[in-house]
Formats: sequence, C-alpha cells, structure tokens
Amino acid sequence: MPDRNSTITWRVPLTQPPVIADLGIGLHGVDRQVDDWCLPDLWSLHLYGYTGELEVCGTVIPIAPGRVSLVPPGVATRYRYQGESRHLFAHVRLSAQAGEDCPKLPAMLDCGADLPRIRDRFQTALEARSRLPQLARAELWSMLSLLSARQSSRYDDASGLHPSVRAALSHIEAHLSEPMSVASLARGVGLSHNHLTRLFRAQLGTTVVAHIRNRRMHRAHHLLTRTALSVKSVAPMVGFTDLQTFNKAFRKVYGVGPRSIRDRVANHPFEEDAAPAVALDWSYSQGR
Repeated sequence: MPDRNSTITWRVPLTQPPVIADLGIGLHGVDRQVDDWCLPDLWSLHLYGYTGELEVCGTVIPIAPGRVSLVPPGVATRYRYQGESRHLFAHVRLSAQAGEDCPKLPAMLDCGADLPRIRDRFQTALEARSRLPQLARAELWSMLSLLSARQSSRYDDASGLHPSVRAALSHIEAHLSEPMSVASLARGVGLSHNHLTRLFRAQLGTTVVAHIRNRRMHRAHHLLTRTALSVKSVAPMVGFTDLQTFNKAFRKVYGVGPRSIRDRVANHPFEEDAAPAVALDWSYSQGR
C-alpha cells in the first residue's frame, strides 16, 4: 500500500468530506511508554503536541510538535512516548477507494508555516462535532485538502527559517493554553534567551512575547467567532487564568472586548466579521 520512493506515502481520496467516527484529544505516555494500534476500517489523523516516535511499515518516524501523521485503514502502528503526550486526533472514513488520480500524502508531514491554519481547522472540527457535525466534516476536509496542496507545492521548503525558530513556532502553537516564558521556550529549542530573541526579530520582525500574545489573541478571536464557547471558557484555552486580564489584552488588539465579538456573532451569525486578523501568516526570506 505505501509508496517507498522517498518516504512512506499514501494515495488519499479527497473527493468528498470524511465521515467522522471519532474526534478528540488524546493523552498517552502516562501509564505506559509504548502503544500499538491498528484501525481496520478507519483513517487515523493526528496533530501532535509532543516529541516521540511513530513506527509504521517497519519505518521509525520522529514525532514532534507541529507535525501531522496520516495512516490508512488496516496499517499497524506503534507509538513510543517520552512522558505525558497529547495530540488532537480524528478517526475518519473516506468514501472512495484510493486511485492513481488521488493525491499523495506522507505518513508524517511538518505543518511548517501552515500550522496555525491547520490547528484552527482541527480545533474547530472538535468543537463543532456535536452541535454542527457538517461543519466538523467540512473543517477536516479543508484541512486534508490544505495538507495535500502544501505537499504538492512544497512552498514552505524555501522558508529560510532557522530550525530552532521553526521548533519554537511549533511549540507555541501546541501550547497556547499553557504558561510560556521566553527563557523556557529558548531552553526547549536549545538556544539562549538572547539568541532566540535576536532570531525572532531578524526572521519574523517581531519579539517572542509579541508573537505569543498575537497568536493567543488570534486563537481567541477564532474561538469566539467560530464556536459557541463562552468568553469565560475561551480565556483559559488561550493562556489566561484571569478574565479581566484577558478582556484587556483582547481589547488592546481588536479595539472591542471579547464579549462584544461574541454578541456580534450571536446577533448576526451570517455576517463576515470585520475585525483584523492577527499574525496568522508570516513572510519569510527565501532560501534555507
């Protein structure tokens, strides 16, 4: 089934939205450090927030925050964890048989600069599954299509980002709900505080603190406009334990409080929100 020309890849039928069998947040590595899985009739899609290993078809593939794995039905996998490990997962049925005209996707793909969009789609699907199941299917379909387009164009290969900056960006996206300091982030990617700060300024044109704040605010805006979650629920999901601090930070970026955004969507659900997007895409220098 896999194509081994360069890495393990699969033909993935994407002509229709996937049918969701299961969707959630997985927590592993607590009771045991190795898990074996094989889903006989479901594709398995994971977005990782941890470091570990995936063994599939006899090949060991590194797992890192910001990577996505896709495994077809009937393919055995083994996961090796390094402590508590969380990921978003979807088990889905794809309605068509994979033919030669279907796009190829690798067993493991680094989301790169597309991580914010991919993570937002996955999170929205998770939050919409019970209330708006068709939206959940559409979001997963959109995410798979984005991964397919990304793989075929390879446009992120020339991003020119320092590997430690890429690792830092992936860590930030995977841990927006958690306390985060520049010092701990720098240690996690093997750089000094000052070196990581200089790299962020040089390659992204912003500071580490500003980038984290902007990503949290964008995530909050997304949740407030695309889900029915309350303001009180959204705040801790983007790293704020104090609601007043969250309201102040949100208002500073968007000019209105989060409750105003929530009320606007509730009263005008079909209107396009005019609030500005915050730090969703970056322009990188070319060449790696």
